[in-house]
Amino acid sequence: MLALNLVKSVAWRVGFAVRESGQALERVGCRLQGIYSHEEQLCRHMPSLPVQYDAPSAGPSSFAAPSSLMVGNVSLGRSSSLWYNAIVRGDLRPVSIGNHTNIQDSAYVGASSEYSPPVEIGNNVSIGHGAVIKGATIGDNVLIGINAIISEGCQIESNSIIAAGAYVEENTLVPGGEVWAGNPAKKLRDVKPEEKTHLKDLPGKYADMAGQHEEIIKLLKMKQQEYTL
Repeated sequence: MLALNLVKSVAWRVGFAVRESGQALERVGCRLQGIYSHEEQLCRHMPSLPVQYDAPSAGPSSFAAPSSLMVGNVSLGRSSSLWYNAIVRGDLRPVSIGNHTNIQDSAYVGASSEYSPPVEIGNNVSIGHGAVIKGATIGDNVLIGINAIISEGCQIESNSIIAAGAYVEENTLVPGGEVWAGNPAKKLRDVKPEEKTHLKDLPGKYADMAGQHEEIIKLLKMKQQEYTL
């Protein structure tokens, strides 16, 4: 039995070596003939996707992670960042995102239908992981917590905080300088002075981190190109 297993193992290894050698020789032959059909030229994922006559636009020093997605009429401001698996859809209604704003991992921003209000997000806004923004207006220096939901027609004024997991009902006005929490969300308290400082500092940290991630991605692309040459 052991001898049979040994023979099978040797046969598998020899077959693997022959197959790999054949594929390597084929690639060399193709390159010598100027044939590059064996190389994948298309990216498996397109972070920016036009729809009809609308294409996303991104400002200087902005960052969109490779697995993120911007669709249609989307404007991403200067030094803003769209993180991994985050989706911003402007195929139904326009989406405007200000400067130094971060849309964190797995968040969704867009409209529910063509009748929804456009999405307007101000400057220095942080939208937490898994948060959902639908047809809402968000002012400057706002923090939307992890997995929070902002429904259509909502207006979140500047310097306010929506707590993690909060559900803000349709057409709700959240005054500036307040913390809202719960389902449905209600005013919890006023924003503390140290929280106001955090609201202004957090976007800068994400901007710095976006630059680091972009440098790493560029380096990986260079290494990949060296490998394929």
